[in-house]
Amino acid sequence: MIMLYTLISDHNWFLGASIDSDYVESVVGSLRGDRREDRIDANHQPRKWLGVFPSPVKINFVGAKKEGVQKSIPDIAEFQGRLFLTPKAYSVLEPLIHNDGEFINAEYKQGKAYIFTPLRVAEVDKDVTHKNEWDDIVSLGFKEDQVQSWSVFRTEYNGYMRLYCQQHIKDAIENAHLSGIYITSDLANIFPEERQNVGSLDS
Repeated sequence: MIMLYTLISDHNWFLGASIDSDYVESVVGSLRGDRREDRIDANHQPRKWLGVFPSPVKINFVGAKKEGVQKSIPDIAEFQGRLFLTPKAYSVLEPLIHNDGEFINAEYKQGKAYIFTPLRVAEVDKDVTHKNEWDDIVSLGFKEDQVQSWSVFRTEYNGYMRLYCQQHIKDAIENAHLSGIYITSDLANIFPEERQNVGSLDS
């Protein structure tokens, strides 16, 4: 049996990553334009983006203020099923995940960065995957024979909005002390109440 995990940005201690919508609009037009499918800030599909933008994609960091906490920019952040990676995080993860998606150049106020878009799409195991009466996912599992050779992947079941990984990705993030990510084995729970049961990587 393989161990799988969900990568979740730690918004308690770190600012959240988002793609600069003004920048995207300046390149490909508005959401009502002919190139709305090229709006990387709104299109979460597992598609390639290389060549769409002539210069690095601009990343902003935002987050509600938390009393007594000075939030910082993370080494790695999950957003909309993608990853923001600083050069430090890129050097750790690129060798492990380059076969599972696409990297494009990005920039933020501190300098160079990368956006990783996962292209692997997994089918859920219907025997263990269920939703409640409000259409919330209460349990989630994947077909191991499909995902066992993938390092990271997404699923259409939740609109490609979450990112899942194998044990060796969890280990790599923890061993390199990359900040900004919670890692949980509870695949269905994207807001773990008991944070002590989640791998908090904020050091």
